[in-house]
Amino acid sequence: MRVTRETLLKLTKDIVQKRFVSDINVTAVFLVGSLRPENAVVEGVADLDLLVICNGDLPTEREIVKLSNDFHLDIAYEAARLYAQPRELRGDPWRGWAMWDPCLLHQKGRFFEYTQSIIRSQFDDTLNLLKRARFFSIPAREAWYAMQLDPESATPLKMLHAAYNAANALAILNGAPIPERKLLADFPARAQSLEQDEMIQTLFASVAASVNAELIGQWLLAWEIAFQAATHSPLDARLHTARLGYYKSAITNQLESDLPTAALWPMLYTWALVSENGTFDADQTKAWAGVCADMGLSAEALPERLQALDAYLDRLEEILEQIAVENGV
Repeated sequence: MRVTRETLLKLTKDIVQKRFVSDINVTAVFLVGSLRPENAVVEGVADLDLLVICNGDLPTEREIVKLSNDFHLDIAYEAARLYAQPRELRGDPWRGWAMWDPCLLHQKGRFFEYTQSIIRSQFDDTLNLLKRARFFSIPAREAWYAMQLDPESATPLKMLHAAYNAANALAILNGAPIPERKLLADFPARAQSLEQDEMIQTLFASVAASVNAELIGQWLLAWEIAFQAATHSPLDARLHTARLGYYKSAITNQLESDLPTAALWPMLYTWALVSENGTFDADQTKAWAGVCADMGLSAEALPERLQALDAYLDRLEEILEQIAVENGV
């Protein structure tokens, strides 16, 4: 059976109708993410991102709902108070872009029309653009400082998270944030469109000492075994059993793309998440240590990643300052 966006959207609408429409605490429900556009192409394995705005207490922050072996809902719950000042959301890269053009599935009153109209006004003003960039650049620099001052506190996950924020601080200058699954796949085009090609290699150097597509393929089975073990008691919703195929599909598809080394990101980042889940056995610990050694994410090599991140952030800060000066901000 061929699965289309329309098929998935109908199923999602049915779930929204059953779960949320009669809930007095739910203000609105939106489809966001990669399947939101009407012309979105459904990949073989995909998630549907739902944003649920609540007035009362949140049932949870994030929920994964399996629809089939290949598709699942990724539901984020947020308090309505976070949207009470729409003007402030112009500088919020996640909520601002989420409200820019979502697919509305349910609402009470006119929450969406009011919020969207205000967010869209002056959304592209330089001041708001820089706010969205600094939303990412400031925590990236803060993480760098913390790891630089206390090297023993540095971990592969902290390093990779800082690199993710650093990448999106540049990418946000010409679009929405890049989702975690496609960071290294989408970043080169974003950097090139901004005429900042040199930032591509610097970002890759922040993530790993070297990138080898052949090694990524060799690690796939060990990664899958570690991820599967983590799904039995995940501390992070991203390690839900329904996400295994989602990430594996991203890795294999990117390995077969024109930029196979981009597959390193979804593998490395999720493996780092698993490494802090407390589910590694001796073999998995050994495998992860080998990956960190090869990728320059071991304790001994992390200073090199920090140096690359510092160089990236220095250049990023120059770019943001130049934009501010040129626009009188």
